Amino acid sequence: MKKIIIAIIILYFSPLYWRGVGGEVYSQSNNYWVIGRNCGIDFNTNPPTVDSSTTNPYFLNQCNAMINDKNGHLLFYANGYRIFDKTYHIMPHGNNFDSSKYMNQYIAGGGYTPLVNGGIILPFVKDSNMFYFFYNDLEYNSSGDYLPSKIRCVFVDRRLNGGLGDVTIRDSTILCCDSLNSCNIFVIRHGNGKDWWLIARRYQSNVFYKILIDSVGIHQPITQSIGNIYYDNNIYHGVSNVSIDGSKLIYIFNSLSNVHIGETDIYDFDRCTGVLSNYQKVPSQDALDTFPALSVILSPNNRFVYATTGFKMYQYDLLNSNPYSSKINVGNWDGSHLLANTYFWQMRNAPDGKIYVSTYGSTNVLHVINNPDSFGMACNFVQKQIRVGSYNGTTIHFSDGGLPNMPNYKLGALNCNVGIENLSTENDGLNIFPNPTHSSFTINFSNDWNNAAIKVFNLTGQMIVEKQNQNGKQFSIDLSNQSAGIYFVEVQTATNIYRSKVVKE
Repeated sequence: MKKIIIAIIILYFSPLYWRGVGGEVYSQSNNYWVIGRNCGIDFNTNPPTVDSSTTNPYFLNQCNAMINDKNGHLLFYANGYRIFDKTYHIMPHGNNFDSSKYMNQYIAGGGYTPLVNGGIILPFVKDSNMFYFFYNDLEYNSSGDYLPSKIRCVFVDRRLNGGLGDVTIRDSTILCCDSLNSCNIFVIRHGNGKDWWLIARRYQSNVFYKILIDSVGIHQPITQSIGNIYYDNNIYHGVSNVSIDGSKLIYIFNSLSNVHIGETDIYDFDRCTGVLSNYQKVPSQDALDTFPALSVILSPNNRFVYATTGFKMYQYDLLNSNPYSSKINVGNWDGSHLLANTYFWQMRNAPDGKIYVSTYGSTNVLHVINNPDSFGMACNFVQKQIRVGSYNGTTIHFSDGGLPNMPNYKLGALNCNVGIENLSTENDGLNIFPNPTHSSFTINFSNDWNNAAIKVFNLTGQMIVEKQNQNGKQFSIDLSNQSAGIYFVEVQTATNIYRSKVVKE
């Protein structure tokens, strides 16, 4: 049995979050963004380089999820209903996998899913070749809004299809039977430095869903009620975000019935426990605004909030006892039209320490907040700072937002007061055969583990088998009544927990 001591790593400055700490080797990077049709941004260079070699022919307007390798090279990406390999082709079995009621209808009308942050890609905790793609389905509620009711998951194995990847499991429902906010899915590294928290919020509610993803798999959601409840059927859920260090979530809500009503909600998040706390509500609209607030983000040092109405860019200082009174207009739309109006839209913290701002229409520019940790006009918000190409009907153009929704892979371990954690590998005294299996499998113990508790979980974290080992060296589990897929096996002795997985074909 290997014993891993969780390192106590306390980070204060944003560049450390992106570059990694303690000499750790990470399997993923945030350094390459596919941002629209036929365009990418490469942050492996300084300054970042516009990549005009991409040939992505599909929209990444609202939902844009992607994953890089540790060197900042693209592995694959997704737009909510299709998954693409690094050569910009649809993966086998990766086309139109969203079977929800209204997705095909919306795709036919607009060519993309309208759910901003509606998907995110995550590596398996114990298998660097396997990945989850979590995504929202698309349903229709009584107010006429397209809303998700489920978080679903597909599995990608990058060893298949000549190393380009293939979808191996489609349409696994993780969280069902509820309406969720349309700008929804976030993932934050657990405080232990290896597991993950997936976070979503219920529609017209203050209920948050928090799903732990660890070496066992995907656990059942934990719910927490905190903050305000917004009941207006005309509420617009703007583009929300997670702070770089994973310690804060920030959400924006606005009434389409009255554009002068808008709120920004800020929560502290405990990466160790998954608990949200210290709810803070900041107004985000005023009588001078004629357009609802669209997007909100925290500066890398968590001091400043940036919010945009599309026509204006505002900054709030959270060190002020009344953040709304510190509101400063740091930029106004200059009225330019490049293919479409260059309104301010989605915002993302980037690996170079800047905040990048997309446009609401199909244009070929990005705006940039160059010094987001600086007060007032010193933040240096520059419109149209980066040109991502020209447009003649076939060449590069940036399309309707589409900045990637990616977790910060560089977050290390915190002091979660758990001391030494006992972990096992698949060969650490626990062998499973046959694996894959068509019906049953046998656990072969290297030790005489009488009275060990044996549990088997499915992809959603539901326990489907619970047995007690009373036969010493071997124990058989029958999966003949279960569907094909991946299952997680847990064996608990008096002193340790051993974990592995089995595939049923």
